[in-house]
Amino acid sequence: MNMKKYFSFAIIAFLMAVPLVLTSCGKDDILEDAEGLQPELKVWTEPYHIEGSSIDDVKNYMDFSMKRYGLASETTISSSIKLTYTTGKGNEGILYSFYASNGALYSVIDTELIVNSRLVIDYLKEHYSLIVPANEATLEYSFTNSDRSMVITTAKVSETCFNVNYAYVN
Repeated sequence: MNMKKYFSFAIIAFLMAVPLVLTSCGKDDILEDAEGLQPELKVWTEPYHIEGSSIDDVKNYMDFSMKRYGLASETTISSSIKLTYTTGKGNEGILYSFYASNGALYSVIDTELIVNSRLVIDYLKEHYSLIVPANEATLEYSFTNSDRSMVITTAKVSETCFNVNYAYVN
């Protein structure tokens, strides 16, 4: 009879523990943790990258087309003006550089998460021409546009991020 008491107690304890385990390991917690680490994009949108564009052109594009980014800073350093946009998640961001003399865009560096590298590289392969053999291990690719007035390079910069750099050829 003593054994039946322990067995009944064990069953009751098990029934009480199951809901606690199921609620603490729920799908919502897992999704929140995954989203907090590295959000994976479904579609990648190129940053604004038209050479010679104004600061207002870039700000308008970012406000309309790149809503997940916010303007973090606008600074003037020596002979250039820098706009820095970030997502607030990790090191994702875009750095725009303009000549201080005329306010014309001359450089764009987009820092993306490694988790999105395949999506970004595939987009670039589809829209631009690969100009040198790639090094997939370090995410080093070089592309050019149809009139060869721009070179787009990618490179891994950390274990979590890589850069997409737009440079103009004069």
